Amino acid sequence: MSNPIPTVAVAESCTGGLVMAQIVATPGSGDWFKGGIVAYDKEVKFGLLAVDRGPVVTSPAAAQMARAIRDMMGSDLGIATTGEAGPHPEEDVPVGTLFVAVAESDSVQVHHIVLTGRPEEIRASAAETALLHLRRRTGLKAP
Repeated sequence: MSNPIPTVAVAESCTGGLVMAQIVATPGSGDWFKGGIVAYDKEVKFGLLAVDRGPVVTSPAAAQMARAIRDMMGSDLGIATTGEAGPHPEEDVPVGTLFVAVAESDSVQVHHIVLTGRPEEIRASAAETALLHLRRRTGLKAP
């Protein structure tokens, strides 16, 4: 019997593992969650996730991360987060800038939002945003 839920892999940056923590806290996630990477350092994004050298808080970087993790883990979907939670931005983007990408075999959708709050609030909201896009794509009720 085939699994009706697409398999998922995650590449996180600004969310620091919060997306994966919520996923693994979901009963039954072992049936569809393949794994992921927290790529907080730019060199990890450039090397392991094949992001083009340059700014990494961008729509193209998020798309590259999502495609790379999908391919690396052999999953149906790749979810990626990259952004700036603050308090001291490393790139020339406003604190609260977030890109969430969802990669499938034939397409990548990137969502750009700007969040407000303290760094921990921005990270939590960013993770929730990524999970919202996962739920929309898969029909999951949780995480």
